[in-house]
Amino acid sequence: MTARSDPGGGSPIASELPPPREESIDRDRLFAHMGYRERFLARQLVGDEPIFLAAPTGTKIDVGSWLLKGRVWALALADALAIVACGPCGRRVLARKIPYARLRRSQYNHVTGEVALAPEKTGLRGLKLDPVTGYQLLAQIHRQA
Repeated sequence: MTARSDPGGGSPIASELPPPREESIDRDRLFAHMGYRERFLARQLVGDEPIFLAAPTGTKIDVGSWLLKGRVWALALADALAIVACGPCGRRVLARKIPYARLRRSQYNHVTGEVALAPEKTGLRGLKLDPVTGYQLLAQIHRQA
């Protein structure tokens, strides 16, 4: 796919992204891939909202464990991005729902392999995703643009 860049910084413009997913994914299959604590956090945060894209990212954050960092999961909802992470002890957790309207300047950085969430300040440098999943996440973010 040859993509023109927008003047803002190198990410394909919304019209050149793949089509956003219109069908929600099977929640039981999704939650089977998550750990117990991530599943519990995701269910509390998302409730009964449909999930259109779910991906374990390569991004790991400090969750209060000396030896382990928690993997961040990205869940694309109809009108918001949910990010969830926790560790084995559950001392610190990350559970946020960010409306897509606050993520309109998000871009995929090919050098780092991350989706930079902008202009919202999430405390994360970005979500490390493969290009196909990263562009699909951007398609979900820009679906209402």
